[in-house]
Amino acid sequence: MTDLLTIPFLITCAKFLLAFVPLAFLPPLITGERRGASLIQDRLGPNRAAIPLFGGLRLFGLVHNASDGIKLFFKESFVPAKAHKGWYLFAPMIPMIVAFLTPAVIPWFAPMFVEGPAGWVRISGQNLDANAGVLVLFALSGLSVYATVLGAWASNSKYALLGGMRSSAMMISYEVSMGLSAAGMFLLVGSFSLTEIVEWQSLHAWGIVVQPVGFVLFLTSLFAETGRAPFDVAEGDSEIVAGYFVEYSAVRFALYYMGEYAHIAIASALTSVLFLGGYHLPFLGTEVMREHVGPVLGGFLAVVAAGLAVLVWRIRRWVGIYARMNASDAADRAKEYGVMSVAFGSLAALLFAGAIASFVLLDAAPLAVVDGVARWPLWANGVVALLQIGIMLVKTAAVCWVFLWVRWTLPRFRYDQIMALGWKIMLNVALVNLLITALVAKLVMGGR
Repeated sequence: MTDLLTIPFLITCAKFLLAFVPLAFLPPLITGERRGASLIQDRLGPNRAAIPLFGGLRLFGLVHNASDGIKLFFKESFVPAKAHKGWYLFAPMIPMIVAFLTPAVIPWFAPMFVEGPAGWVRISGQNLDANAGVLVLFALSGLSVYATVLGAWASNSKYALLGGMRSSAMMISYEVSMGLSAAGMFLLVGSFSLTEIVEWQSLHAWGIVVQPVGFVLFLTSLFAETGRAPFDVAEGDSEIVAGYFVEYSAVRFALYYMGEYAHIAIASALTSVLFLGGYHLPFLGTEVMREHVGPVLGGFLAVVAAGLAVLVWRIRRWVGIYARMNASDAADRAKEYGVMSVAFGSLAALLFAGAIASFVLLDAAPLAVVDGVARWPLWANGVVALLQIGIMLVKTAAVCWVFLWVRWTLPRFRYDQIMALGWKIMLNVALVNLLITALVAKLVMGGR
């Protein structure tokens, strides 16, 4: 038993926590959806619900999300009389199963070598280090359509069935464009491995630079794959009431709801890996980060602390604006923002102190060369891995915001417009882009 409790084994076990990343995105995504919608539509959004036990603290609208979650999990779970009960109960579980499986293929940090009892062991940044990792991810994410179609059919409702048929047709249409738009990167890199795609971008250029058309096509296809506006015809309330989950309520509806947001997080992470450099930053490769781990960590903490300091300054301005407006809830908002200012200000001070300590205490990591390959100490590998996970999370959150931004900016397309866009425009543009990429790869990159 003690032989199993080695450093490589413990790191491998810790990597399984990355399976919960999509679930960790759910609270900020739901909050961002509501607050972002209110910002774009020039209204306040959810802001009045409070916690009576803590002096009426409103937590910037988070109480609304907590109350909605509690309500959904404790409501009566109604099953329609003529539904196909077994499949009806199973269908909402599929999105959450997919949400737990797909993060296993995404590289969250660069591979590293850790010394174990039998020598140096390679630890991958993925739980499933597959050579055809992107194909595995496409296959797993494609399972989410079964939740829509199966739940729609099992509900035995004509509105749900219409939504399921729309969803299945849209998935088939846009999966072709999605695969072809990403194929340009596979052609340039010469591999389906997501880790190799990220490493290629660190040595050359981000995918969004070398494949700008592919990036736009891929992101547009992801909007359709996730069923987000303007492609949300499967749940078009103005036409088919609520679409495929019209007969679902309580916790089963919550599973569909959470599955949609988890799918957004996974799609955003995949976009970051394929086109935004993944866990890398420009001009800051993995080896450079490991060699200068102290300054890199200090700089990262200093940037985050500076961002929090700016946020505290903005909070102070918001409080002043509400005080001048003589708003009915000005006192409550002042108390809320005061608590936020203290919390964020204290965190910023701690991060600044950590940045200074990193510059002073952490020296360059000692390099050992084993069999002609650079080996870095465990602490340097661990710090860099955590930083790269943070970089991935920031990029994923940025793409998630684009999903929210587009939803509240563009109107819903008609079903015939969606089909025409997918088959008549995007498919042709993706084919032309792939042809041009192949010619460039042949002429400039020696046929790779």
